[in-house]
Parts: sequence; C-alpha cells; structure tokens
Amino acid sequence: MKLTVCELPDDPAAMDAAWDHLERTLKAEPTDVLVLPEFAGVSSFWTRPTFDAHVWREAVALQAQLPERFARLAARRVLGSRVVEVDGRRLNQSFLWTPTEGFQAGRAKAWLPQEEGAWEETWFDRGEPLIEPTVHEGLSFATLMCTEVVVSHAPWPLGHAGVQLIAVPRTTGGHRRWEVATQMAAILSGAFVASANRRGDDFAGGSWIVDPDGTELARTDAHQPVVTIEVDLAQTHAARGTYPRNIADPFGTWRRAP
Repeated sequence: MKLTVCELPDDPAAMDAAWDHLERTLKAEPTDVLVLPEFAGVSSFWTRPTFDAHVWREAVALQAQLPERFARLAARRVLGSRVVEVDGRRLNQSFLWTPTEGFQAGRAKAWLPQEEGAWEETWFDRGEPLIEPTVHEGLSFATLMCTEVVVSHAPWPLGHAGVQLIAVPRTTGGHRRWEVATQMAAILSGAFVASANRRGDDFAGGSWIVDPDGTELARTDAHQPVVTIEVDLAQTHAARGTYPRNIADPFGTWRRAP
C-alpha cells in the first residue's frame, strides 16, 4: 500500500501554492492513503483565547470547500480532521474522504488542551472518548487527533482490534514528545502510524511515518513537504504476535481503556 504524509503551511497566503505542489506530486505518484494535518487549509484560529463566532463560521466555510481540492488529488483515501458544526456543537471531527463516496464523518476529538497557543476547550465541544477502528476496502484504521496520541490509551486496544494504520493529524511545535508518542503508538498497537503537521510560526512542520516497531520510515521537511512510501500491511499481522503486543492482559485494563 502506498502511504503519503504531507505538511501544509499555517499562512493562508501560502496555501494555494502548497496545494498545487501536493496535487502535482500525487499526480506523478498516486497514493492509496494521504494523511493531512489538523484543519488543512485554515489559519490557526484556536490559538486565540477568546471565541469569535465570525472567525468560527469562516473556518467552517473554508473546510466545507475541501472536497473541491481533494477531487484534484490522485489519492484513493484522504484522512484528516476538520472544523464542523453538528447540531449546534462545534467539533474537531476526523474524516475519511474518497473520490467515490466523498466525506465520511468520523469521531470528534475528545482530549482538548486549554493553554497558551491551544485554547481548544474554548473553541470546541468535547467528543466521546471511544476510539474504534474503521474499515474501508480492506484497510482497518483509526484516527487520533494531535493531543490524543499523547494522552489516550487507545493504541493497545486498537492493535488488538486489528488496526493496520493509525493516522495522527497534528498542529504542533517541535518538542520530541510528538515523535516519542507516535513511536509508542506504533509499538503498542503493532500498526503503522502516519502523522502530519503544519508549518509556520509556532508550528514546526515535520510529518512522518513509523513502522509497527516504532522505526521512522519517512519524514517531510520544508524542502520536501510531501513523502510517499510503500508499506506492507502484512507486517501489522506479524507484529501483533510479538513483544510487547503479545503480553497477556488478564485484567482487561487496556481493552477497557479509551
């Protein structure tokens, strides 16, 4: 399976050029799965400590235009998260997009930071902490949005549920915790982990793919903002029979954990 991660700019003025580059890159090398950063295509409004309804509506409207951009990408599946309002609730919602089925809504982000640079409790309602696999045309995957890969216990039960890929859309700085967290998610689950970030100001860029044993296989940078590699999903089945995925859990602790 061909797996792609990219980094996109935080600066809205640079977005069109970045999308054009992504489109050209995938035209030359189509992919089975593209993982995008959190909120691709909108400015980082959640860094503002005070909610602004106009800014929110503008972000929702911009994200609603994503299918027009996706339709030009040679990608069988696109994974990420988007700004959306559902029944009056403001959500950071994961999604799967395909050329034939369009947007398929996923789950809403449950773990929300609330601090300088990330006032997500101010801007978003909290989702349920239930993270389950999604299966699409034989691929079993799940999405952990940014902070969730650090604080949730989901990777272990997801691995036992047969997940082959964990997507981690991010909007983060360059602290090493993000590398460690995605590596541990891979090690605990026995799945590939593909994480994508934005670049600019407080956001460090750097999107990467990690194998089921936590080894980094590919990484973007400012000069190469899109990377695609071939991964063998059979590795995930083999990994689940090896340490530490094969440790007995007599108490059911990990299986109950969100």
